[in-house]
Amino acid sequence: MEKKNVMFLAIFGALLVGCSEEEIANVETSSQNAISFNVVSNAAETKATPITSSNLTTTDFDVFAYTADGTAFMGKDDAVMGHSGVKIEHNGTKWDYADQSDVHYWPATESLNFYAISPGSYSVDYVYHYMWNFNHEMQKIEYACMDEYGKGEGKHADHDVMYGIALNQTKGTNNGVVKFTFKHILSQVVFKARTELATMNVTISSIKICNAKMSGTFTLPSDAETDPTTADNWVLKEGGAYNPTVIRNAAIEVKSNTEATDISSKTPIFVIPQTLTKWVVADDTKTIDNAKNAGQSYLEISCKIQQSGVYVCGSESTWQTIYVPFGASWEPGKRYIYTMIFGGGYDENGDATLKPIIFDADVEDWVDDAEHEVNM
Repeated sequence: MEKKNVMFLAIFGALLVGCSEEEIANVETSSQNAISFNVVSNAAETKATPITSSNLTTTDFDVFAYTADGTAFMGKDDAVMGHSGVKIEHNGTKWDYADQSDVHYWPATESLNFYAISPGSYSVDYVYHYMWNFNHEMQKIEYACMDEYGKGEGKHADHDVMYGIALNQTKGTNNGVVKFTFKHILSQVVFKARTELATMNVTISSIKICNAKMSGTFTLPSDAETDPTTADNWVLKEGGAYNPTVIRNAAIEVKSNTEATDISSKTPIFVIPQTLTKWVVADDTKTIDNAKNAGQSYLEISCKIQQSGVYVCGSESTWQTIYVPFGASWEPGKRYIYTMIFGGGYDENGDATLKPIIFDADVEDWVDDAEHEVNM
């Protein structure tokens, strides 16, 4: 686990935590010649169905297998994006073929290279955001994240997309069981919050991350041991920026300046791994409109802020929108936890929303009074 501190222009702070913890789930062995499967996954939570070791069996996966010369042994050798692997699901006891007519048996001597993608179920709606193309030379996944609070054509719950690789497998390997260690291709983002001062009280209604790329193509690494990276395995689609909603229509109170309040750890969002360029609140990009045009990122937060019981941002009956510069570098399979430290923000014109009370002082010169005699 790695930790990194990030400050948002001395107005917000961020604690960044990246995790890549793998947990074993449902080991299945077989001495038969039929090819069977075992999977391992790392923990993840999302607004969509969380995939952890405890509920890994609720998902499924598509399997492709190729001989050393590239012949498709399981699934098709696709030339275009499609869904044509062999579906594997958990039957309550073990991982098994969803369709028993798809059962494959081990070649007598030849080894096989296996690739898997999860989830493997297909819906016609997936054509908008989730497709894959696996062949013996290269394996690609196209994915588009969605603001899960959004509306319109193509709206969908995000998926915890994972892949697995098992190369050079034979019927003598692992007693005939193909073991996949599934790895996540997306990143997770979680928020917490605390106040800058003990006298402050903040209520949060909504949070958005603005100007993130929503889609791209992920290419699997060459082997199971190599961890994927944003630079090596993701190609982002040009355009297509979106503003994923972290929370909305909430009323989360943040009262402490020492202990962070949980905002979204139980409902993290999935994002495409990428680097976000932080909004520069100066000169040509000072305003929000200019930040959008420059592709710079920021948080849009609807909140109320009180100090010593007096509203300094918003009011009892109204929310105020503030904007905070936000930069990030997201990697596949990492969970990022940002702690916002409330002490200000900017309006759409790039002007500070909280005006600190400042003081000036002067003093009058001493004035001599008349001299007086004191009789002794």
